[in-house]
Amino acid sequence: MVLKIIGRYHSMKKSLVLIGSILLAANLFAHDHFLYTSNLDVSNQKEVKMKAVLGHPAEGPEAEPISIATVDGKTHMPKAFFVVHDGVKTDLLSKVKVGTIKTAKGQYVALDAIYTAEDGLKGGGSWVFVMDSGNTKDSGFMFNPVEKLIITKDSAGSDYNQRVAPGHNEIVPLVNPVNAWKENVFRAKFVDKDGKPIKNARIDVDFINGKLDMTNNTWVANKEAPKTSLRVFTDDNGVFAFVPSRSGQWVIRAVASMDRQNKVVHDASLVVQFE
Repeated sequence: MVLKIIGRYHSMKKSLVLIGSILLAANLFAHDHFLYTSNLDVSNQKEVKMKAVLGHPAEGPEAEPISIATVDGKTHMPKAFFVVHDGVKTDLLSKVKVGTIKTAKGQYVALDAIYTAEDGLKGGGSWVFVMDSGNTKDSGFMFNPVEKLIITKDSAGSDYNQRVAPGHNEIVPLVNPVNAWKENVFRAKFVDKDGKPIKNARIDVDFINGKLDMTNNTWVANKEAPKTSLRVFTDDNGVFAFVPSRSGQWVIRAVASMDRQNKVVHDASLVVQFE
């Protein structure tokens, strides 16, 4: 009888450890590296403030941001940052500065940049920004993200649905990601650094459920809400689709590879905006 009780105890202990591991993994791999600006339609703006951050934007006040581009307490500049407009690529790496994101509980590293009319924000069309923020280490894993942000001014332009980042994993929208309609199908394609479709890739889509104040560099999360996260997978052509449940901005995170043994993750992100 005693042996049976001990056996049951060990079985229960193993089950609890397994459940704990699953919950830890779910939280760990929900990390969203993303490049943010307050409105993707910049028709009335003379400059665009951007901030690359790492966090869990859909998870409510208990989930704090994490310092981006930081390994063992040391922050580095991104490996690359550029914009493509009317098919022309312009390097913007010199525009990036180490910034902050503050909450009621603490302060974390972000990467900031400002793009002005003098830099090329003139006329109409779309501007596609791509950042390779380099390694970020958290919870023992090394993350290697590529962040993408698309803005439009006066018109959608012709750059938003083009492959613009050879050498990087990339999410390529198949519909305009600025001011699309909620409850309509949004489609995009996930490709690897050689432009080949990544099939059966995990796609996490998270609503930015809070206020990221670009002037005061603060993040205030809203209370946790239903239908703010979903997961889909790419098909054999690297294409995925989802239907957003609410208006606002969402972060799409596509996982290219996840090496659990060596604890290395490669992914890409894109911020989209729905009305």
